[in-house]
Amino acid sequence: MGTDQLAIDFDLQELARHFDVNDPRLNDHFFETLQWMRERGPVHYSQAHGGYWVIVGHKEVVEAARDWRHFSSAAGVVVAGTKPQKYVPVEYDPPMHQAFRRILNPHFTKQMVAGYEPALRRFADALIDGFIGKGFADLAAEYAKPLAAHFFFCLLFRLPPDEAALCEAATDKGMFSERMEDQIAGFAQLEEFVGKLVERRKGHPSDGSFIDLIRTATVDGRAVTDEELMGIIQLMIVGGDDTVVHAIGNMFLELGRNSELRHRLTSDPSLFPEVFEESIRHMPPAVSIARTVVEDIEIGGQQMRAGDKVALVWPSANRDDCVFPEADRFRLGRENIKQHIAFGGGVHKCLGEWVARSIVGIATERLLARVPDFVIERDSVIGCRMGQSRGPTNVPAVFIVPPSPT
Repeated sequence: MGTDQLAIDFDLQELARHFDVNDPRLNDHFFETLQWMRERGPVHYSQAHGGYWVIVGHKEVVEAARDWRHFSSAAGVVVAGTKPQKYVPVEYDPPMHQAFRRILNPHFTKQMVAGYEPALRRFADALIDGFIGKGFADLAAEYAKPLAAHFFFCLLFRLPPDEAALCEAATDKGMFSERMEDQIAGFAQLEEFVGKLVERRKGHPSDGSFIDLIRTATVDGRAVTDEELMGIIQLMIVGGDDTVVHAIGNMFLELGRNSELRHRLTSDPSLFPEVFEESIRHMPPAVSIARTVVEDIEIGGQQMRAGDKVALVWPSANRDDCVFPEADRFRLGRENIKQHIAFGGGVHKCLGEWVARSIVGIATERLLARVPDFVIERDSVIGCRMGQSRGPTNVPAVFIVPPSPT
């Protein structure tokens, strides 16, 4: 083994030993580090944040995600514990978790989400109108981010644009700041904003919005408390907005670099569901979720004790060659593509799965309808930010054929 390879292995070993999703060094070598870890075992121990287990093998991640009796969400779903507000219902275990999912699930079915799609299409077209004449655009900043924000803040929560911007800024600060104190401050700002929003809505009759429908619902025979409603709203924001932005960005990076895929999808939009599944497997925006061991258990050859913190790393599971041959390649036609766990698994599987499918689908459909061919700007530097979600900060696209005005 050469000196350079020894140095690379040492660097990856150090990143694995101190695995931390907020470490910018890990962001620069994310999939390399995960592969290095999988090659040496499905479960590792990180010395970051006082020490916790990191599960990277597909089989073991699925096992832990499904086993809420041993791997509890009740003590928090982030390892470092930087947020003051309990997220509802993801930080509940059954039976309370199911009680909240019963009142939330009907709002996020495929059919219910479809009701937002006409407004989303109109907004997507309005965004495209703003940059189509230039011949180029940053598809992250000018398209993905405002489109996702429009769904969550304007359509779902019915916030005015100025309040939506404040809410989004606090969320970004909490999720992506490198310094822990800045993360804490960001989440505190978000909690303060949501608290004022809930208090304000209490003084008005229900307007049929998502917030009011949940505010007036009953769970387990009682009213939803203000704190629970705040936890639900914050989960929708933190768990939904940026993950959708990153899913769109990852999709467009692949399309902009893969001309064959782009041309196939442009000529046959019915391919989108298959392209989406492979995109979300190959580059899942959600990075990890924490659990706490409540009863001693062995998994992946490692003995875990009650009280241990554990991180389930979704992107690593989705890149496991034992399940997905040539997992690092973006490849259509995988017969077992539905085994990916980009949306998690078990009772805590992502509530907003159909929201993501809808927004990414509309973003792709409208862009390719009006900008049928584009490439990622040559020699451009693609930024990437990572926390609990990971994705490109910029997607500089150049339109290479005349765009369609409609």
